[in-house]
Amino acid sequence: MRFPMKARSMAGIPFFLILILVGCHDRETSTAPGALANVRVDAPESARSGETFVIDVSAVAIGINNVRNGHVQVTLPAPLLVLGVEPSAGTSATFSNGTGATVSWDLNTLDSNSQSRLHIRASGVLPAGSAAQSLTVRASMTADGVRSGDAVAEDTIQLLP
Repeated sequence: MRFPMKARSMAGIPFFLILILVGCHDRETSTAPGALANVRVDAPESARSGETFVIDVSAVAIGINNVRNGHVQVTLPAPLLVLGVEPSAGTSATFSNGTGATVSWDLNTLDSNSQSRLHIRASGVLPAGSAAQSLTVRASMTADGVRSGDAVAEDTIQLLP
């Protein structure tokens, strides 16, 4: 049985699509049923000890379905402290400082093809005479269909004396 040339050339398309899906996986993206959820962290490359700086966190819903019951947990290692948070309209955020700092950001429902942002005002103080420290800020998103550890992003900031 002979197949027309067009039918033979299209036979490899499903295999090609599977390769694309496998090759496009990264730690910042997670799939939920019918949707993609993505979290990102953008911290400055460096900041001086005692100065205030801003860390931006964004949560994105890409696809045809909403991301429901979304929550993002942001951790800042010591000696960083959170001074204040400014979440997008329709979302809420709280923070605590201790050994390191945490921000808990409730997205509620993130509509399909939309984005929410969180601005974190932070500062860190190094002990006198200490060297610069490289500190990693981490954000992890969970939601209906997005398990803990599926949507994670990190960024590093150099805290200078």
